[in-house]
Amino acid sequence: MGEKNFYIKTKKFKNNFLLKRKQFIIDVSHPEDANISKKELQKKLASIYKISDPSTIFLFGFKTHFGGLKSTGLGFIYENLKAARQIEPRYRLMRNGLIEITKSSSKQRKERKNRSKKIRGIEKQKIKSGK
Repeated sequence: MGEKNFYIKTKKFKNNFLLKRKQFIIDVSHPEDANISKKELQKKLASIYKISDPSTIFLFGFKTHFGGLKSTGLGFIYENLKAARQIEPRYRLMRNGLIEITKSSSKQRKERKNRSKKIRGIEKQKIKSGK
């Protein structure tokens, strides 16, 4: 596959000092493709804004306009990974590959829940954490 041809335009760019991030609306014009992957957009934004670690860029909420050719979404660029881990919800961290959640079987979860019903206090916390 050759180089994909798309253009990025950011608007409503704002520095949010309390949350240690830059936030913006991103318009992507992609006349030759149906959509552009978020990984490619992350790389392009990292080169535009001179960011060394593209994993601090979070893109979400993309809507493709009727007829294609253009998509609009939201983006956050965090100062560092620590700030991103504190503020971003777990599902977005999973999407970006910053955390992995291993789920146990549903039967194990139900057994743990029912065991915790029978116990009170500190022991209940131990059971909920899976120890």
